[in-house]
Amino acid sequence: MSAVSALVRKHIWQALNIRMVLEQQSPLKVVFIIVFAAFFEAGLCLLFLDAFKFLDSLGGIGVMVISRLFSLFFLGMGAMLAASGIVTSYTTVFRSDEIPFLFSRPLSHGQVAVYKFIESTLLSSWAFFFVIVPFVWAYGWHERLSPLFALWLFVFSLPFLAICSGIGTILTILMVRWMPPARYMKWPILIVAAAVALYFWRESLAAYQATREGQFSIASLAPGFQYSTNPLLPSWWISEGVLSLSNGQWFRGFMILNVMISSCLLIVGIISALGRRVFYGAWLRTVEGDSGTARRPVMFLRWDRPWKFINDQVRAIVFKDIRTFLRDPMQWSQALIFFGLLGLYFTNLRDLRYHSLPDVGRNAIAFLNIFSVSAVMCSLSSRFIYPQLSLEGQGFWIVGLSPVTMTMVLVTKFVTALVCMLAASITLMVLSTLMLGYSSSMMLVSILVAVSVSCAISALSTGLGSVFLDLRQRNPAAIVSGFGGTLNLVLCLAFMIGAILPFGLIFHFSAAGHITHAQFNMGVRAASVWLIVITVLTTVIPLRLGRNALKKAEF
Repeated sequence: MSAVSALVRKHIWQALNIRMVLEQQSPLKVVFIIVFAAFFEAGLCLLFLDAFKFLDSLGGIGVMVISRLFSLFFLGMGAMLAASGIVTSYTTVFRSDEIPFLFSRPLSHGQVAVYKFIESTLLSSWAFFFVIVPFVWAYGWHERLSPLFALWLFVFSLPFLAICSGIGTILTILMVRWMPPARYMKWPILIVAAAVALYFWRESLAAYQATREGQFSIASLAPGFQYSTNPLLPSWWISEGVLSLSNGQWFRGFMILNVMISSCLLIVGIISALGRRVFYGAWLRTVEGDSGTARRPVMFLRWDRPWKFINDQVRAIVFKDIRTFLRDPMQWSQALIFFGLLGLYFTNLRDLRYHSLPDVGRNAIAFLNIFSVSAVMCSLSSRFIYPQLSLEGQGFWIVGLSPVTMTMVLVTKFVTALVCMLAASITLMVLSTLMLGYSSSMMLVSILVAVSVSCAISALSTGLGSVFLDLRQRNPAAIVSGFGGTLNLVLCLAFMIGAILPFGLIFHFSAAGHITHAQFNMGVRAASVWLIVITVLTTVIPLRLGRNALKKAEF
C-alpha cells in the first residue's frame, strides 16, 4: 500500500497549503464563514447543554435517557455517515476525472479503490466533527467527565468514521456494478421509498398514540434505544468504549477499541478485494452510461402549448431555465430535500403537541418556523438564483445579438425565481400556521413575510448576480463562493432578520400580556409599513443596479 500512502500524502500537503487557498478568497467571505461557524458551534453547545438540563429535570426518566443518549446519538450519526458515504463515494470513486489517470499508473485496481475510499471518507466526515464537538462538550460538562473523555472520543471516532463510510462505499460499488439500468429501477425505487416512508410514519403514530395532550412520553424514544444498545452495532462500540475508558475501565475500553480497529481493517480489505474484482467493471458501466443512447432533445415539449399567450422570447428563457434545472439532479434534489424536510416537520407539528402549548410557546414555534423557511430560501437563492446569469457562460453574447433585451432577460429570471419561491414559501407558511391552530392574523403575517422575503431575496440574487457577472466559471459553487455570492448571502440574511424580528417581538409581547390589544394592532401596522418599505427598496435597487451593469457590460 506504499502507492496509496503516497497519494494520501499528496492530500496532506494540499491541506497544509490551505493558507494559499485562503489568500485567493475574498476577506469578506473568510471572515463571514469564521464568524458564522463560531456562533453556530456556540449555539449548538448551549442548545445541547440546555437539553441535558431539561432531561435531568425529569428525574428518573431523564437519568435513563441521558445514560443511553450517547449511543443513540452515534446511531444517528452512523446512519447519516453511511448515507453520506454512498453519495460521496459515487462522486469520488466513479465520477472523478482522476480515475483514468490512476488506471494508467502502476497501481492495482484495489489500491485505487482504497485510495478513493480514504478520500471519500475525508470529504464526508468533516461535518461529523463539526456537529460532534458541541455535543461532546455539553455531554462532558453535564456529566462532569475528565478532559481525557475528548481524547478517547477522538481516538474512537477514527475507526468509527472509516467503518460507516466504508459501508457506504461497499454498497456503492456493488450497486453500480450489478444494479439494473435506471429506466428499469424507477418504479421499484419509488415503491421501496414509499414503503419505507409509510413504515416510519406508522411507527411515529404508534409511538405518540399512547400519550395524552401536552404530555412527554419516553415511548417515542424506545425504538431508537433498542437499536442503539445493540452490541453488534458500531454506535454501541464507540459509546461503550469511550465511557469505559473515561471511567477507568481500561481492559474493557481497549478491548472495544481493538474490535473497532479490526472491523475497520476488515472493511478496508473488503474494499480492496472489490476493487480488484469488480471496481473496473463498475467504472466501465458508468462510462458507457454517459455515452449511451441519445435522449429526446427537449424536455416537457407539451408544456409549451398552454403558455402560448406569453411572449415567445420570455417563454423560451423560462423553459430553458426550467429544463436546465431539472436536468441536474444535484440541484433539484437539494431543493427537494430542504423543502421536503420542512414540510415533513410541519405536518407532524400536532404529533409533537406544539399546538397545545401556551400562547407564548406557540408564538415562539410559529416564528421559528417562519425563520427556518426564510433561512432555507436565502440559502437556495444564493445557490441557484445568484449564478443564473453567470452560468450562461461564453454563449452570453448570443443573447446580446438576439431580439431579447438584457432588461427582459433580467426581469424574466427574477419573475421565474419569484414564482418558485412564492409557491414553496407560502405553502409551508400556511401549513405551519394551520397545524399550530393559530389565528388568522398570524397566517396573514406569515404570508406577508413569505411574499416580502421571496421578492427581496429573488431581486438581490438576480441583481447582484448581474453586477458580479462571472462568465469564465462553469462551476456554480465557484461562482457562489466569490465576493458577490458572499455579499448576496449576507444581505439576504440581514433582510430576513429585519423582516421577521419586528413581528416576532410584537407577537411575543402580546402573548406575554405586556401590551394591550390596541398597542398590538398599532405595532402590527407599523411593522407592516416597515416591511413594505424595505421590501420595495431591496427589490428595486438591486434590479436597477443589475440592469445598468448588463447594459454597460461587454460580451
